[in-house]
Amino acid sequence: MSRVMVITEKPTAAKRIAHALDDNKTPMEVKKRGASYYDCKRGTDELIVVYALGHLFELKQTVKGWTYPRMETSWVPKYEVEKKATQTKPIINLIKRLAKDVDTFVVATDHDIEGSLIGYLTLKYACKADPMVARRMLFSTLTDSEIQNAFDNMSGTLDFPMIEAGQVRHEIDWLYGINLTRVLTLAVKNTAGWFKIVSTGRVQGPTLSYIAEREQEVNLFVPYPFWIIQAKTVHNDMEIELEYSKKRIDTKNDAENIVKDLDGKTAHVDSINSRTTAQQPHPPFNLSTLQSEAYRHFGFKPSRTLAVAQSLYLDAIISYPRTSSEKLPQTLDLKEILKGLGKMKNYSSMVKQVVQAGNLIPVQGKKSDPAHPAIHPTGSKPTKQLTPTEKKLYDLIVRRFLSLFGESAVKEHLRADIKHEDYLLYLRGLRILKHGWMEFYGPYTKTNEKELPDISEGDSFLLSPVNDEERYTQPPSRFNPSSLLKLLERENLGTKATRARIVDSIKSRGYTLNDKFELSTLGYALFETLEKYMPDILSPELTRHLEKEMNDILQERTNRVDVLSRAKGDLLELLENFKLQEGKIGNELVTGLQRYWKSKEELGECPKCREGTLRVIRSSKTGKRFVGCSNYSKSKCDQTFPLPQKGDLSPLDMTCPHCGYQMFQVVSGRRKWETCINWTECPGRKDELKALEEQRKKRTEKPQKENKK
Repeated sequence: MSRVMVITEKPTAAKRIAHALDDNKTPMEVKKRGASYYDCKRGTDELIVVYALGHLFELKQTVKGWTYPRMETSWVPKYEVEKKATQTKPIINLIKRLAKDVDTFVVATDHDIEGSLIGYLTLKYACKADPMVARRMLFSTLTDSEIQNAFDNMSGTLDFPMIEAGQVRHEIDWLYGINLTRVLTLAVKNTAGWFKIVSTGRVQGPTLSYIAEREQEVNLFVPYPFWIIQAKTVHNDMEIELEYSKKRIDTKNDAENIVKDLDGKTAHVDSINSRTTAQQPHPPFNLSTLQSEAYRHFGFKPSRTLAVAQSLYLDAIISYPRTSSEKLPQTLDLKEILKGLGKMKNYSSMVKQVVQAGNLIPVQGKKSDPAHPAIHPTGSKPTKQLTPTEKKLYDLIVRRFLSLFGESAVKEHLRADIKHEDYLLYLRGLRILKHGWMEFYGPYTKTNEKELPDISEGDSFLLSPVNDEERYTQPPSRFNPSSLLKLLERENLGTKATRARIVDSIKSRGYTLNDKFELSTLGYALFETLEKYMPDILSPELTRHLEKEMNDILQERTNRVDVLSRAKGDLLELLENFKLQEGKIGNELVTGLQRYWKSKEELGECPKCREGTLRVIRSSKTGKRFVGCSNYSKSKCDQTFPLPQKGDLSPLDMTCPHCGYQMFQVVSGRRKWETCINWTECPGRKDELKALEEQRKKRTEKPQKENKK
């Protein structure tokens, strides 16, 4: 009997793989000192299925000291780098002990760059095994059949180009992130004596640059007036709004002349035109389009969508989510997937329609991914009760999959041309002649149907009233999490797995203020400082070049050593230029930090002592925040106000109309509201407090009712 160690990425994956590979479907979980593994048998082999819990090893500088430059690194256990990663120690120790009596090593981590690197590092540093003789399982779902097929037909070697690309990505990201962050942080410390982490990195810098440039466009935007014509008429006792043929009139004089010539006049229906269009189903989801749709329909941030999709994947009910593909392979057993979905109450009728139609050739997109197909349901039933969030995302994925087999939707676009002398107005309608695939995609489609009134050519209308309305051109929209993610993908910055984390980090570092990515004073200070002294850090060209080189490693056109050597040379040149200007950079960053802290913490003059400034204070005992006078710590003034304990606070340039106290804004998740610092006593806030209390009661009552059920 041969002893085979199967290395997986997470505990849930280990359990599923062990269950699928065990001949009797009854693997034994063995727990040892805070870790565990699965013991099972397959044929004449004894399988030991272990999990790596993501990255068990991380990069660490080999030369001590919190300074720069730091160019040499080594892979060490994660618990030596992160204090909170204590759970990785017993796992590494267990794998080390088990590996001593193993004949064959098999890597069964996710088939992408990160998964390949996790497997390689676990083999090399925990198992002390030769990665050159290890074998590789390749799969895109965690269903029993696919896992068994992956084991029986495993590759005889690891995917070393992926491993090398993963190594160099981690090494370059570490080099740029650590060195550039220390550069900025030490500049502040050496200038003002403050230790405030000011971070940037290989992708974070260009991302900040895009946000800052958009913010400048918004702030420098000069609105120009234009006028629109609003015309109404009555037909068969029904008021109808008409659309003027020119969407905008450039001068008020022209708009007034049009109104003068049309108001109270009679127009007639000159013609009624119709055109029919066919709309194919949308292609299958890849990670980017799934994140975009989830944000549009549910308000999920990209990182949240990825986390929920990963949970669904580990439950074996969808395929691997970190994919760029919009294609489903011909080898995919579509009938089996539909059969499984047909057993689910929510989808049985839709599956029946798909099967009866007989068209089992799905619509395909243009993008492909050599490692994984587009995201699709597996047809397996969930092994656990899905959370409300998981239900929403799963429903979106299933309906998108079913819609791939639907016929094209057919729409009829109607337009009535209504004339008075040389003036032209429109009346539009839209009808869905055939819903096709839209029946399956259901709540995630917008039909915008609008009936055209019962009119005929030659009918006359009295145009009254006709008015002109002044409007102004609008600045470009600020980014939201979805649009920023799309921009990074379009500009080829980061990877499908890291972009969501980059988007989140911009906000968590304090560089933006809310989900609209409005640049904070700290973000402005960092951007302006880097733009002036270190513009290469903000340039996407540097990052794009490194991404190309890492892709060349995947294609075996270059190697890790050469790419890393060139990256180190470029970084050293950046750091040398910085050293010459450290004092100037530090001064500008300190000024920005002072503005940032002031804007975040100060809430106006103290109404009691009239000498101090109201500030946000956090209790050293309870950790709770409240508003207090700057003389509070000196025992000169005891003025305090309570604050909401959740959400970001931003002072507003206005006072409360009810009590005269300073107003501020609270942003918590997708919810945003304005109130005053006297909100618990303010006579105008009683209804607001009552509504908040009712919401709190509903949130607490719902779980209690569910528990009783």
